[in-house]
Amino acid sequence: MKERRGRASVASGTRKGCPPKLDKKVEEDLIAENQRLRMEIEYLKKLNALVQERIRRENGKSSYCI
Repeated sequence: MKERRGRASVASGTRKGCPPKLDKKVEEDLIAENQRLRMEIEYLKKLNALVQERIRRENGKSSYCI
């Protein structure tokens, strides 16, 4: 009789850590979408920084105009 150690194998047959194979077209679409979303995030960060700078400058001017 053999001693069994560790977890039992999954009945469905999928292995943890092994990603399922995607169609090449689907993978390319996901990569392109990921790049677009990263560019959008960078754009929004830059826009937010510009808006904050403008607000800071406007608040600075109004305090000197007394």
